[in-house]
Amino acid sequence: MRDLLEAWADIEAVDHHCHPLWRFTRPVTAADLRMLFTEALDGAMARHVPSTAVYRDALRRIAQELDCAPTEEAVLRERKGREPAAHAEALLRRSRTGTMLLDHGFASSETFSIAEHAEAIPVQQREIVRLEVLAERRLGGVRSVDEWFAAVRSSLRQAAEAGAAGVKTIAAYRAGLRLRRHAAGETAADFMRLKERAQRGEPVRLSGAPLVHGLLFEAALECRDQGLPLQVHCGFGDPDEDLAEASPLGLRPLFTDPLYEGLKVVLLHCYPFHREAAYLCAVFEGVHMDLSLTLPIAGLDGGRAMREALGLAPWSKLLYASDASRLPEYFLVAAAVHREALAAAFQELVERRVLTQDEAIDAGSRVLAGNARELYRLSG
Repeated sequence: MRDLLEAWADIEAVDHHCHPLWRFTRPVTAADLRMLFTEALDGAMARHVPSTAVYRDALRRIAQELDCAPTEEAVLRERKGREPAAHAEALLRRSRTGTMLLDHGFASSETFSIAEHAEAIPVQQREIVRLEVLAERRLGGVRSVDEWFAAVRSSLRQAAEAGAAGVKTIAAYRAGLRLRRHAAGETAADFMRLKERAQRGEPVRLSGAPLVHGLLFEAALECRDQGLPLQVHCGFGDPDEDLAEASPLGLRPLFTDPLYEGLKVVLLHCYPFHREAAYLCAVFEGVHMDLSLTLPIAGLDGGRAMREALGLAPWSKLLYASDASRLPEYFLVAAAVHREALAAAFQELVERRVLTQDEAIDAGSRVLAGNARELYRLSG
C-alpha cells in the first residue's frame, strides 16, 4: 500500500465533483468544523459529530498538517492564527488537487462566486452546471413547458460553448430517481403552477416527478448532443432526500433507450448503492461512478465500498472526487482518505496476483486523473 501511495504522490488529481469554498473573511466555529463532516442539517446534531469515526480521523489529519494537537480547540486556534488565503492554498496543495470541476449550485451568499473562486484559488477550474438551478432561472420569458425546456437546452448549449465541463442533476432530491415519462397534460399543469408562483414573487423550487423527470430527459438529450457528461446525485446525501428513491437503478431509461445513445452518465456518491452503481458501470458503456462523499463520511465502510466497487466496475469507469465544499480542510481529508482506500484496494489485487504492481500503479493513476481527463476532455 505504501509503495502505491508513493507512486501516486506526484499525480495531481482531477476532482471532478466539488463545490466552492467560503469567502476567507468568514469566521469558522467549532460547529462549522463539525458540520463539515456530517450530512446532517440539524445544528443540534453537531454535539454528536465528535462521537463519529470520520470526525476523529479528520481532526487527526488536519492537526498533523497544522502541527498541533489533534483536538478541536487546537485546530481552531492554529487555523485562526494563519492567513486564510495562504492556509487554503497550503491545504489544497497538500491534497494534490490539480483541477477542480466546480458545482456552484450548492452555494450561499458566504461562498465565493465563480469569478471570485477562480481568482482566489490557484487551481485549474471548470464549471459544472447545476441543472435544476439553471431551470429555475429560466422561468421568466417562457409561456409553456415546451418553451421552458427549449430555453434550458439553449442555456446548456451556451454553457458548453463558454467552457462548462458537465451538467449535474439533483433529481434524487427533487423527485427521486425512478425515472418515468409523464402525460403531457400533467407536465404542462405542473409547469403552470410553478410559473404562477414565480409570477407572484414566491420562492421557486422545482420539484415533482412530471417536471423534474421531464427536464432531466430533455437535458440528457442536450448533454448527448454537446458531449457533456451528466452527473447524477445518487445514494446518500442531506436528510431532505428520500434515500429509498435514490438508487441509480432507476436511471435505466437513460441507459437503454436508443434515443440517449452516446450519453455519458456519472453516478455521484453512490453509497449504499455502490454495488448497484458498479453493476451499471459493468454492463452499460456510458456509465461511470465515483465514491465522493462515501470517502470519508462512511468511515471504515468507505474502504470496503472501494473494494466492492473495484470488484465489479472497470477501473476505467471509476473517478476521483471529494464533494468538498466550504472549507479547505475537507479537500485535504477527502483526498487523503480516498488515496489510502484506493491504494488498499489495489494492493489487495496485487497480493492476490490479479494485477502486477505496475498495473496497479497505472490503474490508480487513471482513477485519480486519467479517466476524468478523458471523460471531460480536459487538457494536460
